[in-house]
Amino acid sequence: MKTTQETTTRLAASRRQFAKVASAAALLLAAGCSGGEDEQDKTAKKKEKTGMDFDELKEARRSVRQYAKSEISKEELEKIVTDALNAPSWKNTETTRYYAAATAAAKERMWKEALPGFNAASSANAAALVAVTYVPCESGFNDGKAVDDLGNTWGAYDCGLASSYFILAAKNRGWDTLIMGMRDVAKVKEILGIPKSEILMSVIAVGKSAQKYMKRPRKPVAEVLKVK
Repeated sequence: MKTTQETTTRLAASRRQFAKVASAAALLLAAGCSGGEDEQDKTAKKKEKTGMDFDELKEARRSVRQYAKSEISKEELEKIVTDALNAPSWKNTETTRYYAAATAAAKERMWKEALPGFNAASSANAAALVAVTYVPCESGFNDGKAVDDLGNTWGAYDCGLASSYFILAAKNRGWDTLIMGMRDVAKVKEILGIPKSEILMSVIAVGKSAQKYMKRPRKPVAEVLKVK
């Protein structure tokens, strides 16, 4: 009987010890698997990341007025505009439109007929000249009536937000830009087939910089921000 009790006690102790070892092994295995997955996730995310962090992006994006010769595909422009579509707009109306002159013939006409000499020179060799417009009487309007005294200024506001996203998205994909405000509206619309009803805001040059990085001094924050 004593032998049986001793055997039973030893078996119980062995089972408890085995349970502890098994539990510890399971925890180690789980931790190892978890760590492996984390590393895999990090590696996958690193591979997926093709752009810049925001701090890098805001410093890297500058207005460029000297371009090296380059070409840009329709697919690449679509990617940039797709990114720009994340810009906020009045009730998500998304009234901003983009019209790109990317062929040699279209760009040549834009430079010769639609842009003043200084803008044509500043955007020479750009891969594309993108006219940015907005559809009027939608942003800032309810049932065809302006909601306040700003009227279509809300459309211009949304267009500016979209343009900001556009130039940042372009830089994030390796393209430099220049927003040009001086342009012949009628000629730009004729060359690019823009509806007369749309309001043309600017023409944005998209290309590869041929100039050194330059950052002009910015105003002190205290000059532009007031907090009460």
